[in-house]
Amino acid sequence: MRIAHTSDWHAGRLFRNVDRLPEMEQVLEALGDDLEREKVELLIHSGDVFDTGAPPAAAESLVFRFFKRVGRAGIRTVVIGGNHDSAARLEAWGALAELVDVTVVPRPAPADRGGLIEFESRSGEKALLAAVPFAAPRWFTDALELAEGRVDPNTGLRTGGDVLAHQNYAEALRGIVASLTAGYRADTVNLLTMHTHLVGAAFSGSERTVHLGSEWAATPQAIPNTAQYVALGHIHKPQRLEAPAPAEYAGSPLQLDFGEAGEAKGWVLVDARAKQPARVERVPYRGARELKKIERTPAELERDAAALRAENALLWIAVPLPAPDPELNGKVRKLVPNAVRVEAKVPVVEAGDEARPPDGAPPREVFAAYCRHEGHEPAPALLAEFDRLLHACQHPQDEGH
Repeated sequence: MRIAHTSDWHAGRLFRNVDRLPEMEQVLEALGDDLEREKVELLIHSGDVFDTGAPPAAAESLVFRFFKRVGRAGIRTVVIGGNHDSAARLEAWGALAELVDVTVVPRPAPADRGGLIEFESRSGEKALLAAVPFAAPRWFTDALELAEGRVDPNTGLRTGGDVLAHQNYAEALRGIVASLTAGYRADTVNLLTMHTHLVGAAFSGSERTVHLGSEWAATPQAIPNTAQYVALGHIHKPQRLEAPAPAEYAGSPLQLDFGEAGEAKGWVLVDARAKQPARVERVPYRGARELKKIERTPAELERDAAALRAENALLWIAVPLPAPDPELNGKVRKLVPNAVRVEAKVPVVEAGDEARPPDGAPPREVFAAYCRHEGHEPAPALLAEFDRLLHACQHPQDEGH
């Protein structure tokens, strides 16, 4: 049985006011070609189809066209909800998606209510897929536990409520996985998909930090050794985890932030048979723009502007300067429109204690000292504007402010 694993599309995401949807369209077009060429029979999407719970209509249209295409190609798709997805919205369009052989699991469910999905390939090979969508911490933790904790009966000391809640979260996830995978059989390809943070995963930096960290993480030991492949979502860096069974974060198809610059992106192709180890390989995504960090002096920018404009990349350009230039951003973007971030690298002026204004100095003097610390003498016009704004803040009732 040939299985494909993709994840974390974040369709509809804007990156520094750049619409990434045209890139995603190219990526999905190429992915569809690859799935048909590789004769994939089951596609697993491990969550975060969209970037928000209420995605733009254009993003939904693109995603639905892709699922319609792969459904017509005879490929069964299973989608689980991610932390960026709206469970209610997934549930709503999932009812229609079944018409193109797409099964949506928006929230954790028992095995007999959609949490364990059976699939039969064209050759008659059977698979069981345990599906664990993103489980919000609030579903597993009692508000009083989180706020108050409890008293340890042995020591009489109060255990922090947050520690208790975090332990309960990890144990609850372990329980869900154990319950679903208890239905595995010896004559089936046994699969697991989860949208969560497992301890030991390396971050890219573009993930939503409130749902990361060891506080709200499951341990790899939650993965049963009876699974032949575990399709993970939530972490954007493609990687294999040390776990009792082969477990991969597919990662995101696009480099979503400059923390992912240079990161090779690819989906996972799995060949699996019952009672045999699965064969796993990475297939590169095609069609996305690279994110690059570069450094150029003003003269080098003038020289290289045409080549930089021609690159299929979004650029972070650092420009060494002897002093700040308030017009730098506009100058660079005019030369290189695909520069989405411009940074001036100005020598740091180490200010001695004698440059510090004395305690209790007027705000104008403190501001002037800050300007000097940043490497430039404040102009009289700038100080006058500071005075005006300070007065406006302190006396909002005055006429004209």
